[in-house]
Amino acid sequence: MILDYPAALYEACRQISPIKQDYANLPIEEGFDWLSSLGDIPFDRLYLVVFRSVRRPTADLRLLKEHDDRAYEAAREAGGLLRYFRGEMNEHRECLSFCLWASREQAVAAAAGASHRTAAQVASEMYESYELERYELARGEDGHLAIRRLEGVSARL
Repeated sequence: MILDYPAALYEACRQISPIKQDYANLPIEEGFDWLSSLGDIPFDRLYLVVFRSVRRPTADLRLLKEHDDRAYEAAREAGGLLRYFRGEMNEHRECLSFCLWASREQAVAAAAGASHRTAAQVASEMYESYELERYELARGEDGHLAIRRLEGVSARL
């Protein structure tokens, strides 16, 4: 049987889910089921952008969702988006969401789009703080999954 690896990778990425209730406060590699979801799916490298935030008590949730939905649709249309995890806000108004991309170049191209830029512009109104973390997911020569934080590319408000 011949497997369609891109389709298998896409389906595997869609299965990535939190494994701990406090995932928003954990290192990204500890809060989600990366290994069980990606298992033996072949890939060389993936690019992960993690958005950790604390929402303002006065955040307009309708407006926030509207901007988020538009940016998500634009990212899907740009190509390369394997998984968007939209986290739930916890009792401390903290939230973790992420986008998993086939490549950094595709993520950068999508972030340059108008919908994403507009969503980013309302961030200071909606969040007390936020942090972007960027990672590379790669298979080692031994086949093990490695999640490596890319230093020098994170932004914090």
